[in-house]
Amino acid sequence: MDLKEAGLCEGISEVIATTRSASRVPNAAPIGILTREDNFFVKLYKGSQTISNVLLKKELAANVTDDAVLFVNAAFATLSANYFSLFHSFPVLKEANSWIIFKCNVIEERRESFLFQLTPIAVEINRQVMRAINRGLNAVVEAAILATRYGIIEDEREKAEMKEMIERYAAIVEKCGGRREKEAMSVLYDIMLL
Repeated sequence: MDLKEAGLCEGISEVIATTRSASRVPNAAPIGILTREDNFFVKLYKGSQTISNVLLKKELAANVTDDAVLFVNAAFATLSANYFSLFHSFPVLKEANSWIIFKCNVIEERRESFLFQLTPIAVEINRQVMRAINRGLNAVVEAAILATRYGIIEDEREKAEMKEMIERYAAIVEKCGGRREKEAMSVLYDIMLL
């Protein structure tokens, strides 16, 4: 199954994974899906709701979006039921450009993470968005990834370096981003209280 039309390209594609708990409560969190030729992989870290749900249900949905605010909210907030709909009886984000449901098979366990091979089982393209590369959107994604790690880092020097990097990304967002990217960066700063 070629997933390029759904938005997954060679390398690491940042998406929002949706999963569900044993009691069918949906969860959303950004992840990176690694694509090599026609093989798909994801590393999920122990201790997250995403890994708990994937280990239980052995599936996840990749929600492809270019909405910076949705990406930041999924990284730092519990999304309400209003954000979700069902695709093949699985929770997905209503506003995503496409959904890909994957079966997840553990291929490696490490001290802090699991590596899964992903097998696509269903794909839906809601809208094909052709968009030029926007450095502001990319900077928001990079800043959000750093911000998710910022809260768990204990080394003060490393934390200061990370804060400095986030501030550099914020400057790129201010220079290159559109309204949604600037709003996303503002949300990120509010969450981090920088």
